[in-house]
Formats: sequence, C-alpha cells, structure tokens
Amino acid sequence: MIRNYAIALDVGGTSVKSAIVSSEGKLANGSIRQTPIESKGSREIIISTFADAIKTLLHFARDQKFVIAGIGIGMPGPFDYENGISLIKGVDKYESIYGLNLKMEFRKRLNLACEYPIYLENDGWAFTRGEAWMGAGKGYTRVIGLTLGTGLGSGFVLNDEIALEGKGIPPLAWIGGMRYENGIVDDRISRRGIIKRYLELNAHGSSQIDVKEIAQKAEKGDLTALRSFEETGRILGQILLPVISSFQPECIIVGGKIAHSYHLMSNSLEGTIRASISNIEIFRAQNIEYSALLGAGRFLFKNLGA
Repeated sequence: MIRNYAIALDVGGTSVKSAIVSSEGKLANGSIRQTPIESKGSREIIISTFADAIKTLLHFARDQKFVIAGIGIGMPGPFDYENGISLIKGVDKYESIYGLNLKMEFRKRLNLACEYPIYLENDGWAFTRGEAWMGAGKGYTRVIGLTLGTGLGSGFVLNDEIALEGKGIPPLAWIGGMRYENGIVDDRISRRGIIKRYLELNAHGSSQIDVKEIAQKAEKGDLTALRSFEETGRILGQILLPVISSFQPECIIVGGKIAHSYHLMSNSLEGTIRASISNIEIFRAQNIEYSALLGAGRFLFKNLGA
C-alpha cells in the first residue's frame, strides 16, 4: 500500500495543534506540535501562527521524504469552509481574520501552487470524523461526537460521512446552537457555563476560577464543585434525548478538554440518557487530544479519493 500523508491542523481558542497524518490513520512520529496562539490578536499574528505551523511540517516532511497530499484543517466557525473564508464575528476570538480567505493566504505565504489542496471543516466535525475513523466510534455506522471546552462542539457521522441534515440533526450539526432557557445550549454546556453555575452555588468563590480548578476541587470531594459537574451532565443528557430519539445513533463520544474530567459527570449524563434509551453506547473519546487532527487528515484524503 502506498502511503499518503497530509498536514493537519486543529485550531483551538488558545493553541494550534498540528501533525502529519498518514492515510492509514497514524500520526507521524515526531511531527506533533502544539503552538500557543493569541486568538484575540491581530490578523497578522494569527495568520503568521497558522502559516508557521504549516511551514514547520512542510520542512519536517521534506526531511523525512514524505510526499504531502495537501493540508486539512479543523477550524471553529462560523466559517465558509468550502471557500476558506472566515465568518467569525461576535465570539471574542479570531475576529481579526473576519472576511479573510485562508486558502489564498496560505498559498501565497507558503509559495504553494494555486490548486494546492487545502480543505477546511468545522473542528467538531473533524473530531467526530477522527473518532469514527480511528477512535471509539470505529466500526459504528451512526455516531454523535461532542467536544466540551470553550464551547460545545458536535458532529454527526452517518455511514462514514459527516451528516449535516436529517432527523435529529440541528442546523450545521451544532447541538450547542440549540435553544436552552433564555439562550443556547453553548451558554450552559461549556467552560463558561460550568464556571457560572459553580459561582452561583458558591457565593464566596473567586471569579477568576477556571474549570480545571473546579474539577480539582471536585476530585477532593468539594460538594459544590461536584454538583456543578453532575448538573452539567444531567442537563446535557436531557438536551440530547430528543436528538438521540430522532437520529438514533449507535454511540455517543465525548471529547474536548473538559472530557479529561468526564468521570465527574458521566454517571449523571449516562443515567439520564439510559433512563429513557438503553440501547446506546456512550464513550469518552479514545484520543481526546488528537482526534481532530486525524479527522482533518481524513477529510483531505476523502476529498482527494485517497
């Protein structure tokens, strides 16, 4: 089998992960990078960080004699993924690149041919694609992926493809955008949602606390911290029930940075779902850190027919 290789990027709110992915679903040894990024920074700072991450891997590939098929990128939205144009506005990150065509910018800065393959997709879709390809969702036909972090990302896989419409699938396959109370689900099932609930329950808590610290308190038996996670799991389960009933997934996979503390909410989440729907598997992601990279590479290979 001839191996194909892709440069993959997973763009987050505080860092950019990058690696070389093989068409066999492996990350090339020594290729994994994580670069801090100022997502509220200037257009030049952001684009230079992206381009430098790609350039570093192009040099790595040359040294290893890898032939790179193209670039795959998992990128938060809103975004015109097909044309590579950022539509990010009003979300307090990456606003300075609004309206910029990333494909054209990368080809220009990296001296790539005008037809050089660059494919972008939503980071939640990339995560779900990666887990369905080489992670906890491997072998399943219908998969829902969730990423818990700065916000709530999601993806739906049907027959090895990302599904964006159909029964149970919200617009853009974004569960975080569904209505919840006076806002949307993303307001509650997210970093800021957990922090807000913790501070509601603990009037003496520091407003500077982060989710990681709340999780550490929960690990030590702090009842308020535990309740913050347990409530989050229960509410997420309630939100998912109608989605599950309609889409009928075989499994749900939970990833994102907050999934490192999944055990703090797993009983309430799984108990809420299984009280109504028993025939479903619920997993923590097999590869929390790198599934979106695998998915971004997989997306490129599928588009190229590799």
